[in-house]
Amino acid sequence: MILKGNQRGGGADLALHLMNAHDNERIEIAQIRGTVADDLYGAFGEFEAIAAGTRCKKPLYSLSINPSEPLSREQYAAAIDRIEESLGLSGQARAVVFHVKNGREHCHVVWSRVDPQSMRAVHIAHDRMKLRTLSRELAREFGLELPEGIAQDRGGEREQQQDVTLAER
Repeated sequence: MILKGNQRGGGADLALHLMNAHDNERIEIAQIRGTVADDLYGAFGEFEAIAAGTRCKKPLYSLSINPSEPLSREQYAAAIDRIEESLGLSGQARAVVFHVKNGREHCHVVWSRVDPQSMRAVHIAHDRMKLRTLSRELAREFGLELPEGIAQDRGGEREQQQDVTLAER
């Protein structure tokens, strides 16, 4: 299972990308939570409108979930909830979109990073390391194979192989 996420702006462009019927055989908007709008353009517009009251330049967190084998919707939901908790995005407004591309289903989740109550952006630190760890854990739980690089976790090895001190790092 490959998890790839990033903080970003450009909600309209992201909605256009996620609704691109030319590249995807099937598009399903499975959930829009925490917004008045019931479409991606409106929801992402709301995310950005709330963020306009803050200094947050990248109010969205976009994640793609690409499993090596098909998952059930319950497995996707469990994975999304674990990822959301790990990244500190629990309870934030979000949208979940499923795509089928070249016969393979994958999922996109987009969260608003701005908490409308406090008008502060959720700080997301070390998200790539967290996603890498979750990728291994979820693959083990769901019985999926991991890509070689993630399975071997060469990130820690590379650090140890370099002859640098902690201060230099």
